Amino acid sequence: MLENVAMEQDGNDSNNESFVPNFFDTEKTQNGRVSYPIHHIDNFFRPQMAGHPENIIFLTCDAFGVLPPVSKLSPGQAMYHFLSGYTAKVAGTERGVKEPTATFSGCFGAAFMTLCHTRYADLLAEKMKKHGSHAYLGMVHFILYQLL
Repeated sequence: MLENVAMEQDGNDSNNESFVPNFFDTEKTQNGRVSYPIHHIDNFFRPQMAGHPENIIFLTCDAFGVLPPVSKLSPGQAMYHFLSGYTAKVAGTERGVKEPTATFSGCFGAAFMTLCHTRYADLLAEKMKKHGSHAYLGMVHFILYQLL
């Protein structure tokens, strides 16, 4: 499955009926994605399940400079940020976005959550407490800058 990936005619097809993805075409967006079955990866981890995390990192984009670069969160604060799903749309992430715009998506994926968002937040806090996990909120641009 491809998302936001340009397609172009296959130069090897004499009938011009075949198309191939052009992953380098950023005319419409720089935010292309691809997904494929896990078994296409030769050394994938077969049980498909990991242990409980020691650290949970919420990445967000605060284009307005309100939040600190990195914050350690209590379980209650983690629930709050998880529920609000705050980030900013910035140029290059979506078509037509020229200026930063604040946006919120509960649980950082509202469209995919089938239960009430507070149920997921309660589970998050419950699991954090049960397994001693720590939560952090990090600004994407700050973290990427530190890695470069």
